Amino acid sequence: MDDWSKQFFNAFGTAVQDFTQQLSEDTERWLDELTEQLIHASDVLLETTDQWAEQVQEVIDPEIDRIVDELNHAVAPWRSTLNTQVDGVVDQLDEILGPLVTGLSGIDQWFEEVSSPINSTVEPLLQNYPACVGCRNFCGQTYGGNTLVCAMHPFGPEEERHCPDWDSVWPQPPTL
Repeated sequence: MDDWSKQFFNAFGTAVQDFTQQLSEDTERWLDELTEQLIHASDVLLETTDQWAEQVQEVIDPEIDRIVDELNHAVAPWRSTLNTQVDGVVDQLDEILGPLVTGLSGIDQWFEEVSSPINSTVEPLLQNYPACVGCRNFCGQTYGGNTLVCAMHPFGPEEERHCPDWDSVWPQPPTL
Protein backbone atom coordinates (compact mmCIF):
# COMPACT_ATOMS: atom_id res chain seq x y z
CA MET A 1 0.00 0.00 0.00
CA ASP A 2 2.87 2.30 0.58
CA ASP A 3 3.98 1.79 -2.97
CA TRP A 4 0.89 3.14 -4.62
CA SER A 5 0.76 6.22 -2.34
CA LYS A 6 4.40 6.89 -3.05
CA GLN A 7 3.79 6.58 -6.78
CA PHE A 8 0.73 8.83 -6.46
CA PHE A 9 2.72 11.56 -4.64
CA ASN A 10 5.59 11.25 -7.13
CA ALA A 11 3.16 11.52 -10.03
CA PHE A 12 1.40 14.45 -8.36
CA GLY A 13 4.76 16.21 -7.66
CA THR A 14 5.87 15.65 -11.27
CA ALA A 15 2.54 17.02 -12.56
CA VAL A 16 2.82 20.11 -10.34
CA GLN A 17 6.44 20.62 -11.39
CA ASP A 18 5.55 20.28 -15.09
CA PHE A 19 2.61 22.64 -14.63
CA THR A 20 4.73 25.34 -12.88
CA GLN A 21 7.49 24.98 -15.47
CA GLN A 22 4.97 25.33 -18.31
CA LEU A 23 3.35 28.29 -16.52
CA SER A 24 6.78 29.91 -16.05
CA GLU A 25 7.70 29.44 -19.74
CA ASP A 26 4.31 30.77 -20.88
CA THR A 27 4.61 33.78 -18.59
CA GLU A 28 8.15 34.48 -19.80
CA ARG A 29 7.05 34.22 -23.43
CA TRP A 30 4.08 36.53 -22.74
CA LEU A 31 6.33 39.11 -21.03
CA ASP A 32 8.83 38.98 -23.92
CA GLU A 33 6.02 39.60 -26.43
CA LEU A 34 4.62 42.42 -24.26
CA THR A 35 8.08 44.02 -24.07
CA GLU A 36 8.49 43.85 -27.85
CA GLN A 37 5.06 45.41 -28.36
CA LEU A 38 5.86 48.19 -25.90
CA ILE A 39 9.18 48.87 -27.64
CA HIS A 40 7.43 49.05 -31.01
CA ALA A 41 4.68 51.31 -29.59
CA SER A 42 7.24 53.66 -28.00
CA ASP A 43 9.19 53.85 -31.27
CA VAL A 44 6.02 54.77 -33.14
CA LEU A 45 5.10 57.33 -30.46
CA LEU A 46 8.58 58.87 -30.61
CA GLU A 47 8.49 59.08 -34.40
CA THR A 48 5.02 60.63 -34.33
CA THR A 49 6.10 63.15 -31.69
CA ASP A 50 9.15 64.14 -33.76
CA GLN A 51 6.97 64.64 -36.83
CA TRP A 52 4.49 66.70 -34.83
CA ALA A 53 7.30 68.88 -33.40
CA GLU A 54 8.69 69.50 -36.91
CA GLN A 55 5.24 70.49 -38.18
CA VAL A 56 4.70 72.87 -35.25
CA GLN A 57 8.12 74.42 -35.79
CA GLU A 58 7.44 74.89 -39.52
CA VAL A 59 4.21 76.72 -38.68
CA ILE A 60 5.61 78.84 -35.81
CA ASP A 61 9.01 79.86 -37.27
CA PRO A 62 7.64 82.30 -39.89
CA GLU A 63 5.38 83.92 -37.29
CA ILE A 64 8.27 84.36 -34.85
CA ASP A 65 10.43 85.85 -37.62
CA ARG A 66 7.63 88.28 -38.48
CA ILE A 67 7.25 89.37 -34.83
CA VAL A 68 11.02 89.86 -34.45
CA ASP A 69 11.14 91.94 -37.63
CA GLU A 70 8.27 94.13 -36.38
CA LEU A 71 9.98 94.63 -33.02
CA ASN A 72 13.27 95.56 -34.71
CA HIS A 73 11.44 98.02 -36.96
CA ALA A 74 9.65 99.59 -33.96
CA VAL A 75 12.82 99.84 -31.84
CA ALA A 76 15.14 101.15 -34.61
CA PRO A 77 14.42 104.90 -34.05
CA TRP A 78 14.90 104.55 -30.28
CA ARG A 79 18.12 102.62 -30.79
CA SER A 80 19.47 105.33 -33.10
CA THR A 81 18.56 108.09 -30.63
CA LEU A 82 20.02 106.16 -27.71
CA ASN A 83 23.26 105.45 -29.61
CA THR A 84 23.61 109.16 -30.43
CA GLN A 85 23.08 110.13 -26.78
CA VAL A 86 25.50 107.48 -25.52
CA ASP A 87 28.14 108.65 -28.01
CA GLY A 88 27.70 112.21 -26.73
CA VAL A 89 28.11 111.13 -23.10
CA VAL A 90 31.20 109.10 -24.00
CA ASP A 91 32.73 112.12 -25.74
CA GLN A 92 32.02 114.33 -22.71
CA LEU A 93 33.52 111.76 -20.33
CA ASP A 94 36.56 111.46 -22.58
CA GLU A 95 37.07 115.23 -22.41
CA ILE A 96 36.73 115.22 -18.62
CA LEU A 97 38.62 112.04 -17.78
CA GLY A 98 41.32 112.25 -20.46
CA PRO A 99 43.55 114.69 -18.51
CA LEU A 100 42.99 112.70 -15.30
CA VAL A 101 44.09 109.47 -16.94
CA THR A 102 47.12 111.19 -18.43
CA GLY A 103 47.99 112.60 -15.00
CA LEU A 104 47.57 109.23 -13.32
CA SER A 105 49.83 107.42 -15.77
CA GLY A 106 52.92 108.22 -13.66
CA ILE A 107 51.30 107.30 -10.34
CA ASP A 108 52.91 103.85 -10.23
CA GLN A 109 56.41 105.36 -10.30
CA TRP A 110 55.41 107.94 -7.70
CA PHE A 111 53.91 105.23 -5.47
CA GLU A 112 57.11 103.16 -5.73
CA GLU A 113 59.24 106.14 -4.69
CA VAL A 114 56.94 107.03 -1.81
CA SER A 115 56.72 103.46 -0.52
CA SER A 116 60.43 102.65 -0.83
CA PRO A 117 61.15 103.58 2.82
CA ILE A 118 58.42 101.19 3.92
CA ASN A 119 59.64 98.41 1.62
CA SER A 120 63.24 98.88 2.76
CA THR A 121 62.08 98.71 6.36
CA VAL A 122 59.88 95.65 5.98
CA GLU A 123 61.68 93.53 3.40
CA PRO A 124 64.89 92.95 5.41
CA LEU A 125 62.79 91.49 8.22
CA LEU A 126 61.23 89.12 5.73
CA GLN A 127 64.63 88.32 4.23
CA ASN A 128 66.20 87.59 7.64
CA TYR A 129 68.69 90.47 7.49
CA PRO A 130 67.97 92.31 10.76
CA ALA A 131 71.02 94.58 10.43
CA CYS A 132 69.58 95.93 7.19
CA VAL A 133 66.19 97.02 8.54
CA GLY A 134 65.56 100.60 7.43
CA CYS A 135 68.83 100.86 5.46
CA ARG A 136 68.82 102.96 2.32
CA ASN A 137 71.38 100.63 0.69
CA PHE A 138 69.31 97.44 1.05
CA CYS A 139 68.63 95.79 -2.34
CA GLY A 140 67.14 92.38 -1.54
CA GLN A 141 66.84 91.32 -5.18
CA THR A 142 67.65 87.78 -6.32
CA TYR A 143 69.97 87.30 -9.30
CA GLY A 144 70.67 83.79 -10.58
CA GLY A 145 69.40 82.26 -7.36
CA ASN A 146 71.61 84.49 -5.13
CA THR A 147 70.19 87.36 -3.09
CA LEU A 148 72.07 90.66 -3.37
CA VAL A 149 71.75 92.32 0.03
CA CYS A 150 73.55 95.55 -0.92
CA ALA A 151 76.56 96.70 -2.94
CA MET A 152 78.85 96.98 0.11
CA HIS A 153 77.85 93.61 1.58
CA PRO A 154 76.51 91.38 -1.22
CA PHE A 155 75.80 88.47 1.17
CA GLY A 156 74.85 90.61 4.16
CA PRO A 157 77.02 92.22 6.87
CA GLU A 158 79.42 90.01 8.77
CA GLU A 159 77.83 90.93 12.08
CA GLU A 160 74.23 89.80 12.25
CA ARG A 161 72.95 92.78 14.28
CA HIS A 162 75.21 95.63 13.13
CA CYS A 163 76.33 97.02 9.76
CA PRO A 164 79.09 99.67 9.57
CA ASP A 165 77.62 101.10 6.32
CA TRP A 166 74.00 101.37 7.52
CA ASP A 167 72.27 104.55 6.30
CA SER A 168 68.67 105.40 7.26
CA VAL A 169 65.91 105.49 4.67
CA TRP A 170 63.95 107.99 6.75
CA PRO A 171 64.96 111.59 6.35
CA GLN A 172 66.91 113.08 9.26
CA PRO A 173 65.25 115.99 11.07
CA PRO A 174 66.95 119.31 10.50
CA THR A 175 69.47 120.28 13.16
CA LEU A 176 68.87 123.46 15.06
